[in-house]
Amino acid sequence: MRVFSGILLWLVATVSGVIGAGWFSLAGLGWAGGFIERSYWDDESGIGVAFGIFGLVVWLGLLGASFAVLRGGAYPATRGMRIASVVLTVVSVAAVVTACALAIGWPEPPSEFPTPPWNRA
Repeated sequence: MRVFSGILLWLVATVSGVIGAGWFSLAGLGWAGGFIERSYWDDESGIGVAFGIFGLVVWLGLLGASFAVLRGGAYPATRGMRIASVVLTVVSVAAVVTACALAIGWPEPPSEFPTPPWNRA
């Protein structure tokens, strides 16, 4: 039962982290000139950033709980369970970091109103 609970916690943690990363994309965050900036500014984008941060905080908490459950509390974990807990944690971190990089680093679609070639409106 402990293994099932730990894997279920890991799955929920990874999904919440990926959804949190998706909120950054929905909020209009993007990579420009070495900095993270918003492609548009309105009240809803601030809420999206807050949801993204909340999703990542929930992901860290659930991932830590999953790691602790898989390692075992009162009973020492077997070698296989110790390896599984580390592998699952690394897979989750890689998935969420990749999702964040894609959400923030993905190029924006071209604007309906392109700027003139001399870069002034």
